[in-house]
Amino acid sequence: MIEMEPSTFKCNPETYDRWYDTAKGAMYDRLEKQAVAEILLKNNQGRKLLDVGCGTGHWSYFFSQLGFTVTGVDIFPEMIRVADGKNINSASFNIADAHHLPFEDGIFDVSVAITTLEFARNPAGVIHEMVRCTRHPNGKLIIGALNCCASINRKRKMKPYSNARFFSPRQIRNMLEPYGKPRVFSTVFVPTLNWLLFSAPFFNRIGRLLYLPTGAFVIGSVEL
Repeated sequence: MIEMEPSTFKCNPETYDRWYDTAKGAMYDRLEKQAVAEILLKNNQGRKLLDVGCGTGHWSYFFSQLGFTVTGVDIFPEMIRVADGKNINSASFNIADAHHLPFEDGIFDVSVAITTLEFARNPAGVIHEMVRCTRHPNGKLIIGALNCCASINRKRKMKPYSNARFFSPRQIRNMLEPYGKPRVFSTVFVPTLNWLLFSAPFFNRIGRLLYLPTGAFVIGSVEL
């Protein structure tokens, strides 16, 4: 997570990952990661990735498994302690504000922010900082955000999302367009009924094929 009022984000880092242990959380996680993996190169060995708003390192572990050398940053020391405690291979973690990243220009091959802009004081400013730290040319920026057009997210206006700002595909596109030609799509079309959860991959394929804008998750990427 990144710079915000202290009351904006309240979450016990020890229980932060428990959502992924539920059947629905695991399905959401699976579909989100499948979509992000689509826009990453297959051979990532030796490539450096910046994970902005890394939280407990849940996504950092995923990126490490894909072969990246990961640097995760988060404003909350308690989150960084949990991430460090996971001993993720080829990953290091730093306390930092994403509005003022403590890195030199162009040192990462890929910069990623997953469910981070929702809590940012200045989302466009965070993206600008990520771009600054990413290699030009041939670097890549990836944003993953909760979709304000999805009915499930309108029900999520409770802790830790009570003061979060969700984004539409168009808003993500508008923030990325100054830096190149973005690819933006919504994904994670999951049935609301738990007994239909097994069919989520099918529903997701249909939603993606029809380019529906109402998936729970928006992904935007741009080649720098």
